[in-house]
Amino acid sequence: MAKASNPKPKKSVRAPAQPVRLHDAAARSRANQRRRQKFSRHMRRFESLLPDAPVARRIAWPEFDLSPALRFARNRLLWVSVLVIVALAALVAWVHTDDRWFIYHEDVHFNGLSYLDADELWQASQLDGWQVFWIDADEVRRLLLENPYVADAQVRISQVGAKVTVDITEVRPVMLWTTDSGTRWLRDDGLALEPRGETPPGLYAIIDAPAAATLPGAASGSAMAPEVLQSAQALVNRLPGITTLRYNAIVGLNFQLPDAGYWVYWGDDAEVEKKLNNLAAAETLLRTGQA
Repeated sequence: MAKASNPKPKKSVRAPAQPVRLHDAAARSRANQRRRQKFSRHMRRFESLLPDAPVARRIAWPEFDLSPALRFARNRLLWVSVLVIVALAALVAWVHTDDRWFIYHEDVHFNGLSYLDADELWQASQLDGWQVFWIDADEVRRLLLENPYVADAQVRISQVGAKVTVDITEVRPVMLWTTDSGTRWLRDDGLALEPRGETPPGLYAIIDAPAAATLPGAASGSAMAPEVLQSAQALVNRLPGITTLRYNAIVGLNFQLPDAGYWVYWGDDAEVEKKLNNLAAAETLLRTGQA
């Protein structure tokens, strides 16, 4: 027996839907284009009504040409420089030719002189005719110190008025040296000088007839050996009662004890403290009669 069959329902086919979004975008684009065209027509109509409207222009500032002023400034500076150079050259020429800028005898003053002569020092300074700006104070001092009677010299130069002032310190002897040639001053370095002016009072004398204490290599009586002079100075400082010292090439320094008839042979300046102790002990023995 034939079976009745149920027919399967047919699937309905849907037509593709028009994209809504694409349609809206195209519509907006056309609307915008129409608005722009309308705005352009309005602007052209407005501009046609204003044909003579002035066009905005850029303001032109006035121009200044500074080159003439710069040239003038350069030329003026050049002339000022030339005038300054000429003035300086004239000043230098005047300073080096006018006698007021040169040193002569009346322009130099020596202070502190007692036995030295100003003319002698003037010759030694070699300042005659020197231009004041070229004088070297140290060199003048060196020349003055070559004089054995000058212990020190301080030189002051005044360019204004062209004056030179020299403060002299004269040599003062520390002891006297009596030889067969006479009595000489002794400087602190042992140099022997002929007395000039008055001999200062209270100086101790070293009696050395043959000048045996002469510095080795020096002319006889021209300079005393420094160690002999230093020993004599130390001795009289420690024993102020001594009045006269003698020197002998064999025994060296020797002297007579004050208020006694005993001679002390001191010798040189070696072992001074030991010699002083021995001398003190000998004096004690002499006073007590034990010697």
